[in-house]
Amino acid sequence: MLKLTIPQSSPSEWNRFYRSANIALCPLALMYSCKSFFSLNHPIVFLLPNVHFPLWLIVLFGSSSLALVHFIVETKPPKTEQMPVILIGFIMSVFWISTMAGELLNCLAALGSLLEVPPSLLGLTVLAWGNSVGDLVADVAVAKAGQPAMAMAGCFAGPMFNMLFGLGTALVIQTANIYPQAYELHFHVSIVVAFVFLILSLMGTLLVVTWCRFHVPRFWGFCLVGLYVFFIAVSLLIAKLQF
Repeated sequence: MLKLTIPQSSPSEWNRFYRSANIALCPLALMYSCKSFFSLNHPIVFLLPNVHFPLWLIVLFGSSSLALVHFIVETKPPKTEQMPVILIGFIMSVFWISTMAGELLNCLAALGSLLEVPPSLLGLTVLAWGNSVGDLVADVAVAKAGQPAMAMAGCFAGPMFNMLFGLGTALVIQTANIYPQAYELHFHVSIVVAFVFLILSLMGTLLVVTWCRFHVPRFWGFCLVGLYVFFIAVSLLIAKLQF
């Protein structure tokens, strides 16, 4: 499925069948990812009057026609497709990451229901660790490679991107689905606790780094790890008392 929907940018990996399949299937995959905004079965009048076809069938017909033309015409890797292929490959990679993340989140929610674990606790532990382990490995590798400034920037820029762009996009989609009603975020003590510890860590880092003239001392790293351990302990205690 990855080869059928993600085009390979390397000329040595070019395959006429897979490239044609990319042209045919990528529009359908993108439509599926945007199904919150429009219906895939929206009726469209096409060719024949008074005969309606679903939107996904029209898109499939058009993309399959282009794929067939590409398969017949292109017999060797074209040089003019490099930039569009890289762009489409990036977009489809984001689509697969989003799709798999959604399925894993559904599995996590089902597992939490079976084990009777509060969703907020799952979000603070399993979901947070799974979402941040990639950033952790990357930041540690960059710091060990002699680029501490880049590692520090990545530490704060990654969560900021998730909160501003990721959370913002999710809220926009959710509010669009229930418009004109307002989306209500249910209050939970764990959310308040998380915000308090986040503010403490950020303000403490700002004060310590500024006091040390933008040199991060070793002891502050241990303090941050201890603060996170204390935060997890408080969150577990709150979840146990509420449960």
